[in-house]
Amino acid sequence: MDTEAVPALAVVDARFCAAGAATLAVAKALSMSGSDFAVTDAATGAPVLRVDGVLFSLRRRCVLVDADRRPVLTVQESALMLNTRWKVFRGDSTRRRDLMFSVVKPSVIQLRGPTKVSVFLASNDAEQACDFRITGSYHDGACAVSLGDSDTVIAKIDRRFSVVSALLGKNSYSVTVNPGIDYAFVVALVVILDEIHYQR
Repeated sequence: MDTEAVPALAVVDARFCAAGAATLAVAKALSMSGSDFAVTDAATGAPVLRVDGVLFSLRRRCVLVDADRRPVLTVQESALMLNTRWKVFRGDSTRRRDLMFSVVKPSVIQLRGPTKVSVFLASNDAEQACDFRITGSYHDGACAVSLGDSDTVIAKIDRRFSVVSALLGKNSYSVTVNPGIDYAFVVALVVILDEIHYQR
């Protein structure tokens, strides 16, 4: 796949676009909601972001907050008959006007084959062609985020597997985000991938 540099790309906010490549550790924590994650700088261990699951919600929902605990985005499941859809909103909102992007898995039945997930920006109403896509194999532990249907990779997601983590549902990921790419956006995709494959 092509890993050439691409222009700065801020889906969530330009403050999450680092000048150099960002390597993050995303670790799921044991919690009542089952959707809590800690996001740290892989090199220093410094907290970068956090994901807090929402209890007592009719739909699976979680909120990504920055290092100062300010809401950055909200991820909410929206299950349909023919696919699984997750919507991502600005801040702690779930209002339609605050929709930033949607993540769609074509079929609710996906066995241990290749992973293929489409991402559509809110401005892409027709959804005839995806703005981003996630491909690879979640079960084998390696996925890539690409621009549209191109081979231009903007981030790589590696799942660290262990028997204990599998039994507890306590997954951890190593995420590499290309320079200038919105890492909050990529972390939201990691959380959604985990939610898709981890059935509670």
